[in-house]
Amino acid sequence: MGSFAYRVRDSKGRAVQGKITADTEGEAVDRLHKLGYTVISVEPVAPIFALSFEIPGFTTRIKTEEYVMLCAQLSAMLGSGVPLTTALDILVEQTENNKLRSTIEKASDDVKGGASFAEALRKHPKVFSSMFVNLITAGEAAGNLEEVLNRLSASLERQAEFQQKVSTALFYPIILLVFSVFVVIFIILTILPAFVKMFTEAKVPLPLPTRILYAINLIIRQHWILLLVIFGGIFIFLRFAKGTKMGKALLDRITLDMPIWGGMSRKVEIARFSRTLSSLLSSGVPMLQALETLQKTTENSVYAGVIKESYDNVRKGGTLSEQLKASGEFPAMTVKMTAVGEETGSLDKMLAKVAGFYEMSVDYAIKRITALLEPLFLIIVGGLVGFILASVILPIFQMVTTLRR
Repeated sequence: MGSFAYRVRDSKGRAVQGKITADTEGEAVDRLHKLGYTVISVEPVAPIFALSFEIPGFTTRIKTEEYVMLCAQLSAMLGSGVPLTTALDILVEQTENNKLRSTIEKASDDVKGGASFAEALRKHPKVFSSMFVNLITAGEAAGNLEEVLNRLSASLERQAEFQQKVSTALFYPIILLVFSVFVVIFIILTILPAFVKMFTEAKVPLPLPTRILYAINLIIRQHWILLLVIFGGIFIFLRFAKGTKMGKALLDRITLDMPIWGGMSRKVEIARFSRTLSSLLSSGVPMLQALETLQKTTENSVYAGVIKESYDNVRKGGTLSEQLKASGEFPAMTVKMTAVGEETGSLDKMLAKVAGFYEMSVDYAIKRITALLEPLFLIIVGGLVGFILASVILPIFQMVTTLRR
């Protein structure tokens, strides 16, 4: 059998793409027609390597994009009238990620055995988060699983785009800084000592920049083991601290209070909080269950704590907006719009608007930070280069002056 990449449209005109296994291209087209799709294109996919294997103890990471495609394809097939078990079997054939394919296959077997889709997914918490499972549970209970999957696909896609923007903004400055550090260390350890030796033999006094760099050279050469131990110890300590409840809370608080970066981190957390809670509520998940799910899926311990307090307050009869205001972690606009949403019974819509605003705000913040970081790092790199040049050129000038005398 061969693998074929396809682009189709479902009964509602939505574009769907993926891969399907079949003996021939014609068979692939026939199978897509039977699923109710309008075929746009079907092309064979040539495998780069026929052999694939997994190393025991190492699992294949499932990308957000793969969850997006899973939800979009399953929603499209259910909307076209394909039974859930058949749709899951088709996904098993189309999914390339071994870990995800194996999980879907097990879930399909459980559904065929009489379990609900949510119950089948709940057996695999490392693959499907509690938020994912709770949304599926709400969709099955309300009879709108197709709509919930479509909404979940859109939400995951926005999340992937969001993460990509942040990663892209940080990639260039970090690469530039790391490369500059390595170049400076290389010059200090290999090139500078030769010049220092030459200047010393010529009895040319070394200027301050040269003495500073040469002192760094001696420290690295004489104490490199100690330096490795120190930096390794710091790295291990931070990893250990992040693994403890108190340490993670402290690191998360420091992140939120950092200048420039802290403000953007807050906006990111508020956008995620609003978008996720909006998706859960609009899918029919009860408020208390939605808050409980949100707390488990929130990485920042500061905001997870606020959500836990909000859960306790709502369970006692209070409102979400009261606790958001009392926490001091949410701006007045978010608190006010949440209060209005609770009063009018449209909290999911209000939170969706809040999420949209903060996602747009983070997008602008990323552009501003990128615009600030790039020239800042160029200035830093330029300063390092200038300092190194000064440490070499100044002694040369002094040597020339000495020779003229």
